[in-house]
Amino acid sequence: MVEIASTGAAALARLSRRDLDAMILDLGLPDLDGIEVLDRTRTVHEAMPILVLTARDAVASRVRALALGADDYLVKPFAFDELVARARALLRRAAGPRWAPLACGDVRLDPGELHARVGERVVELSPRERGLLELLLRRRDQAVGRAEILRDLFGYDFDPGTNIVDVHVAHLRRKLEGSEARIETVRGVGYRLKHALDGHD
Repeated sequence: MVEIASTGAAALARLSRRDLDAMILDLGLPDLDGIEVLDRTRTVHEAMPILVLTARDAVASRVRALALGADDYLVKPFAFDELVARARALLRRAAGPRWAPLACGDVRLDPGELHARVGERVVELSPRERGLLELLLRRRDQAVGRAEILRDLFGYDFDPGTNIVDVHVAHLRRKLEGSEARIETVRGVGYRLKHALDGHD
């Protein structure tokens, strides 16, 4: 069953009953700052999956939301099917620890850390490389489009006509060499992160 709260205050009142499986939170609320609602929700519901919806140009809010404990985000406008798929993926992962790191094989990305770990090895990442790895880990086994990477990591709502995405993917691939994670090129779409032992398409 899906319940709807039209304001932040109504959402917080409903959340006080602590019987919901997940939350989809639009940061653009009419009364309260969506970030405040997220922060207050997370102090009470440590394990509940939260998916935030943000405006296309709200990069700072998106970053802050993830730092405060949002599990994933979608940029408006979005396809309803994608919203459903993301929500279902969060519910599947909800059985794990709330602050468990994002991982693929021996590659691990801990919350709040700029570096990644490959086994016992620490791999230093630039902020953009970290963002790219996080995006690919969150969408593991799914093709992530170049347009989405350009929008979410570089703030472009258009193709700037450069190979900026390919350059950052190449840098990340080199840093993950020898690991169990593989970044595949999906022709005509973008990239996908898979475990090296997974079967090829």
